[in-house]
Amino acid sequence: MYRKLHNGQLSIKDFHVPFGGTLDSDNRWGLFSSLIPWEELEETYAPQFSPTSGAPAKPVRLAFGALFIKQRLGLTDEETVEEIRENAFMQFFLGFAGHSSKAPFDPSMMVHFRKRFSEEDLNRINELFAGRGKALVLEAVASLPDDDSDDPDAGSGEQISLDHFMKPADWPEDKNWGSLTIDAFCTPADITYPTDLKLLNEARESTERIIDDLCIHHSDFRKYKPPYDRGRARAGFLNVAKQKKPRRRKIKAAIRRQLDYLQRNLDAIDLLNTSGAMLSGLKTHWWQILLVISELHRQQSILLYSKTRSMPDRIVNLVQRHVRHIVRGKTRAAIEFGTKNSVCAKRLCLAAQDQLGSIQRSRRPDSTS
Repeated sequence: MYRKLHNGQLSIKDFHVPFGGTLDSDNRWGLFSSLIPWEELEETYAPQFSPTSGAPAKPVRLAFGALFIKQRLGLTDEETVEEIRENAFMQFFLGFAGHSSKAPFDPSMMVHFRKRFSEEDLNRINELFAGRGKALVLEAVASLPDDDSDDPDAGSGEQISLDHFMKPADWPEDKNWGSLTIDAFCTPADITYPTDLKLLNEARESTERIIDDLCIHHSDFRKYKPPYDRGRARAGFLNVAKQKKPRRRKIKAAIRRQLDYLQRNLDAIDLLNTSGAMLSGLKTHWWQILLVISELHRQQSILLYSKTRSMPDRIVNLVQRHVRHIVRGKTRAAIEFGTKNSVCAKRLCLAAQDQLGSIQRSRRPDSTS
């Protein structure tokens, strides 16, 4: 069940603080609360619940605001709840009537909050967020006083005008206007978790195909094929890969067998090369994969026999050249491999908000230059 609440922004002077006084109106969380379209969020959030039956759900301001705080500060779910419990400004941002020392919800609720906002909803929120920020910037620039002083040094700097923010009327419709700066500190990559066993099995199958391509040109080359049974090699991989939680001992034994198969294939490719096989006939794609597989075999052999789990420049994919990890801030795993949605859009919106806050603070009469 969901009960609609009043999402209008409370006055910061009316926010109850147990230790007396009022909150600082220049705080960033007060600025964020005025930029986020709470009413539009509730139109998407409320229909997910029954209006009459079930326990009351958390308000949309608390749900989305907690996700915003987590993303903004890069916290874990548990740390997000603790920060909200200890910070009066965050509680004001979440729509609380006053400061409370109790946890607003259990950290496990963050999982449900994330499921209640789809990717389409977040993209639409980003557009509304950016639109409000642009409107406030235009309003702030339009209200700047004209500098008519005779001081020659007063106008030495670059002056900001509305022309910097508005698209010219005679601009061609088929031509883009403006510039976009994207922070691509980590390229998203859709890959499965790079388990060593699966990676070695993929490398073994790739070398088997390379051997088959080399043996097509001459029937005498077939004697250099490794004598092991390929079906049995794949069955050994599937026997461990299909287990839900295989023991570490079984995984290491399977990795050792796949390394042995892979070494046989690499030796066979060397023999084919010395016997006159046309390695130059391979496509560039297979040449690159063969070089990657050679380095992969070396790395996995070191990881297996040196009893270590880390290595610099570790190969995690045979095809994608630049696969980097993403710092997710979770307690169980500090980094993960996968996608990170709307990174650039969120960072651009937050950067615009910080800039807007700086403009508003600089326009205060009591501010010092």
